Parts: sequence; C-alpha cells; structure tokens
Amino acid sequence: MEENKIEFTDEDELEAGEIAAVKPYGVAADIYSWIDTLIGSFLIIIILFTFFIRTSTVDGESMLPTLEDKQMLLVTDFLYQPTYNDIVVVWADDIPNDEDGYGKAIVKRVIGLPGDNIRFDFANGYVYRNGELLQLQVNDGVLYEDGHMLNSYTNLSEGRGDEFNVPEGKIFVMGDNRNGSTDSRSRMVGDVDMRKIVGKALFRLFPFDKIGGLY
Repeated sequence: MEENKIEFTDEDELEAGEIAAVKPYGVAADIYSWIDTLIGSFLIIIILFTFFIRTSTVDGESMLPTLEDKQMLLVTDFLYQPTYNDIVVVWADDIPNDEDGYGKAIVKRVIGLPGDNIRFDFANGYVYRNGELLQLQVNDGVLYEDGHMLNSYTNLSEGRGDEFNVPEGKIFVMGDNRNGSTDSRSRMVGDVDMRKIVGKALFRLFPFDKIGGLY
C-alpha cells in the first residue's frame, strides 16, 4: 500500500514564511495604534483642562444641601453666559482666604441678572425677582425654591438692605444655605462683575458616590 505524501515546494515554504513574518508586524501595529490613541486622548484632555475646563473645590457649607464641603466640581467658562439658577464659581476680592489675605473663589447660585430687581421679605423668607415671588414648595421634607433645593428660608439680610437693582455687567448670587452664606446680600461680595465669573459648575467629580450633573 502506497503512503500519501505531501511535498512542499519552495514557493509553499516562502508563503508560509511570509505569513509568519506578517503576524508579529500585525501585533506591533495594534500596539502602536493603541499607544497613538492613548497619546491623542491625553493631549485632548490637557488642551481641555488648559483652555476650556477646570476643577474647583467647595469650601464651606454655603451651598448645602446641593453641595457639601470639599466636593470637587468640573467648571467651564467657555462661551458661558449666566442664566437663572446656574451654579457658578466666582472670584470675590474681599473674602478672607486661608493665607491671611483677601480674595478667593466661592461657589454660589445665580439669582439675578443685569437689570433685574431683587427684593426680600426676610420676615417670611421670601425672594422676589422683578416683582414675582420665587416659588417655594416642600417635597418629602425638602425645601425647594424655583425648582432647586434650599437648606432654609431666606431670613438673613447680611446688612445691605432688602432690595437691589442689579447693575449692567453684574449678577446677583446667593448660596442655597440661605442663612449660612456670604453672598450678594453682603458688602464683602455684593453684585458680582461678570468678568469675575470663573465658570459654571457642570459636574460633581468627587466624592465618587455622588458623582453626577448639577442643577
């Protein structure tokens, strides 16, 4: 009985060698592509955080219950125009900082825009904008004003009075912890020049169990 023998020609051996040579090159190409993508993504992140996005850390309890002390926020001022109820980081020249000097970034909520009239009824805790009451309601034991959470009614005057006309180019800001916030009701902050807006807080980065968007 004859055995079936398979004979390889030189051409067959060359083709097998070519295949063996191509496989390592394919792996190297995949690794190169992965590294190239990683470097590109890293450069994009650097550009974003250099020119468009920054981080800011909450200092204190003036934005309770929305934000807590030491929480980290993602902030941007790219093409930003303030609107009602935005959470913003602003620079306050007259607020004492931790280095025995003055000037620090603070986190507040936009209540008034240029040209607005803001009036307070501190006895009842009400806020009026252009003659209209910012609606208050309680849901599941939580106080809301104009759709966002508050820690308390607005009973603290901070000494500037009970009615304000917001000048052009400025905004009126307050903390959600209305009786525990130094904001536009005080002379230390007052009406905030729009050029002092660091940016709008878009996202909570830390702590991880509370990561998410802000409103």
